[in-house]
Amino acid sequence: MQTQPTPGPWRYCKTNGSPTHGQHMIAGAKPGYLAEVLDCGSGDVGDNARLIASAPDLLEALQWYEAKAVQMGRAAIDKDSKLLLELMKEVAVEYGAQARAAIAKA
Repeated sequence: MQTQPTPGPWRYCKTNGSPTHGQHMIAGAKPGYLAEVLDCGSGDVGDNARLIASAPDLLEALQWYEAKAVQMGRAAIDKDSKLLLELMKEVAVEYGAQARAAIAKA
């Protein structure tokens, strides 16, 4: 059974304190906070919170890529080189854009 996370987009909300200390919250589309990311003394809590907030974007990009990989595999098995090349181009352009956006958010 596949679990369903809280739908995105999620966002990082720094509520108070310095860049490395204080409250670091993750908010979703619904009112309220999804999570609080606590500082364990490492000083990278803000970076960790931003990475967590990017999880829905990263998941969406990976799911899109996985679906395209299946299509590419089928095209290869069927020896449909025209479709395979179209899918490869789509992956290179579209997935690259999705990946860059998710990485930038993280």
